[in-house]
Amino acid sequence: MSCSALTAGFLDLCNDGTGGIEAIWISNGPVESITESAGVITAITVGGASLTPSDFFKFETPRQTSSLNEQATVSQENGTLFFDQQLTCVFNRLEASKRDQLLLMAQATSMVVVCKDGNGKYWSVGIEKGSFLVSASATSGTSYGDRSGYEIVIGGLEASPMFEVTSTIVE
Repeated sequence: MSCSALTAGFLDLCNDGTGGIEAIWISNGPVESITESAGVITAITVGGASLTPSDFFKFETPRQTSSLNEQATVSQENGTLFFDQQLTCVFNRLEASKRDQLLLMAQATSMVVVCKDGNGKYWSVGIEKGSFLVSASATSGTSYGDRSGYEIVIGGLEASPMFEVTSTIVE
């Protein structure tokens, strides 16, 4: 018995893509439900109401410093599949206000996280089971040209690959 069947292939399109993460948006969770069709989320419900841009806090990242990765782990022996999503973000300057927000992220067990990539697409991180702070580091740097700031990793362990998110949910 086949569990699924492929429905389409991929085309090798023009070389016009751009890497990196431009910004992330975070709201308090947990997510109760999502409205999704063909891999695109058009609504996220938390606390009985659909989230709107005013529910999110925007975190901007310097160019060419942040990334989103997703690793599928498949076990034929155990019949399992999950997706490990990791959003790595850099924030310049050590500041008390950033420290305070990072502490709140570390204490949170279920955040709603959406990021915008270099191609202008928005992606979910841990949308169904909740996002969480995996690690955070602060550094002063050594020489004048070094970064003084933070690097964080936000993760999600999901049964489905990351979803594209309609931009109007966050901005």
